[in-house]
Amino acid sequence: MSDTTPTLASGQPQRPRAQLVATGFACAAVSMMMAGALGFYMARRHASGPHPGHDWLDGLAVPNPQLDYALLTLVASMVTAHWALWASRRRDTAHAWTAIATTIVLGLGFINMVMYSLNRMGLEIGAGEYQNLAFATTGLALAVVVVGLLYLGLMGLRSLGGSVGQQGSTAFGAAVFFWDFAALVWAVTWYTVYVVK
Repeated sequence: MSDTTPTLASGQPQRPRAQLVATGFACAAVSMMMAGALGFYMARRHASGPHPGHDWLDGLAVPNPQLDYALLTLVASMVTAHWALWASRRRDTAHAWTAIATTIVLGLGFINMVMYSLNRMGLEIGAGEYQNLAFATTGLALAVVVVGLLYLGLMGLRSLGGSVGQQGSTAFGAAVFFWDFAALVWAVTWYTVYVVK
């Protein structure tokens, strides 16, 4: 009679997508936080009257072209982030380095454009309800983008440090997923706070 007892592989169990799942849970948590902040913003906006218009903005002029270009810069950085992931999976370190650096530069440019727009608007905390809520929701969305930029940079360095290839770039893929999510968070915030006003 032969022994049919199954044998187990030794060592640590393989969980290649654990970081991607954890990133998905983080995105869900941030989604709820942003939905609450934007929901509160819209509730206060609608409570100010049927047609808030100029009174809600307290005479502020929203620099739409700069904020539009900031959004386009973020979209371009999403393309370069996916280029970095593509290059990392093919073990093309020259293109991966170039794409990661370009993504980080575009992300920093995005943050610079948004801060310039806020300064140009003249938002002051405590000057009115719109200013407080616009600053809070924009700051929250910018914080998500900054976390995404740091995550992308760290996982990009890890990917270029040897964790490359089809299986090795899963951590970098999770960072790119979060970067796409951060861009979506900013797009929703931009539309709610600066387009709909």
